[in-house]
Amino acid sequence: MSPDAASNASQCLASFAPASIAPYLQNVWLGAPDHALETNDISIPLSSLGAHRNALLDAMVHHYGGDAELHARALLSQWSKYYFGLAAPAGILAARLLRRPLDMSPLRAQLVLREGMPVALRFAADALKPHTHDTVLNYAGLLEHLDAVIGMLAGMTRIAPRVLWSNAGNLLDYLLEQCALLPGEEDDRGDAAWLFGLSLGADGAPNPLRAPIRQMKPRSALLPDPFRARRVCCVRYEIPGETQLCTSCPLLLTMSDEQLALQEAIA
Repeated sequence: MSPDAASNASQCLASFAPASIAPYLQNVWLGAPDHALETNDISIPLSSLGAHRNALLDAMVHHYGGDAELHARALLSQWSKYYFGLAAPAGILAARLLRRPLDMSPLRAQLVLREGMPVALRFAADALKPHTHDTVLNYAGLLEHLDAVIGMLAGMTRIAPRVLWSNAGNLLDYLLEQCALLPGEEDDRGDAAWLFGLSLGADGAPNPLRAPIRQMKPRSALLPDPFRARRVCCVRYEIPGETQLCTSCPLLLTMSDEQLALQEAIA
């Protein structure tokens, strides 16, 4: 029997997902789970994220090094990737696979932090709504959620929101590719075209997720052809010692063979 999202009992979103997608959702819940928090965990209203700026930066300094103030924008960009690893799979599961709107409002969500790291996300027990074929409605919760969280993160430091949208778009693109590999889903690529192809969003404003990934022909034979390139760099390289770029970094397209060989050596 499929889970009943209308009940008041807590449910892990992994229970709604196919086996290949479920691991991404093990720590995302409808309602609060029965088990207690770990010793170092705190549960906060997601809408209060801005009040925890220092904890987020301390967590990233612990993971990457650097200075919490001098490198705040690069550090918070990296933190956003961990957070989107919780939120993006939930939104894609609901909208793409279940065809059900998911209320992801930060006002009704709880985030569990473990020493500043996002480890679990909890939506209201009734957040998953009935099935609909309305694509705009199905994705509304995810897009509003991303807009709100990106606004909070951008308010913590001087970082262009487009960097954070690019972090989200990179993951969403990957998740939609994974959905297309599922039996019966191979020919359904309309969601990716809608999310990434439109110049304007549903509200008439410029679409911040437009073409987050481009397939490029590289100058160097050391790079794959075509090369999957993010439109916007995540600025991780600004953190001292972080000289290894991600495999989709657009800066790789600007490097000489000698520089690319060093990247391979570091890896």
